[in-house]
Amino acid sequence: MENMKKINFEKLLVATDIARKHCENKDCREDFANVLYRNGNGIAAHALALKIYSSHEDTEYSDEEIQLMRKYANGFCKPFFIDALEHTLARNDDVSPA
Repeated sequence: MENMKKINFEKLLVATDIARKHCENKDCREDFANVLYRNGNGIAAHALALKIYSSHEDTEYSDEEIQLMRKYANGFCKPFFIDALEHTLARNDDVSPA
């Protein structure tokens, strides 16, 4: 059984400083979809870019989609976005059913 994770790219909680004293909800859909669209290879990256771009609120993503997100986030995104993505994924793990 695949472990689906929910991410809200429309309101991704992003730290605005390294100490994480200040955070804001930021709409990262278009920016991250463009990272995948410009740098991704294959139909899976294309489909994921479109899925993120057109997403609203919490959207479920498969393990394969999460793997692609991590690959392109780590290769092409700024540290604040990588941290926000990883923080969101870790919160998913905290609320997953046992």
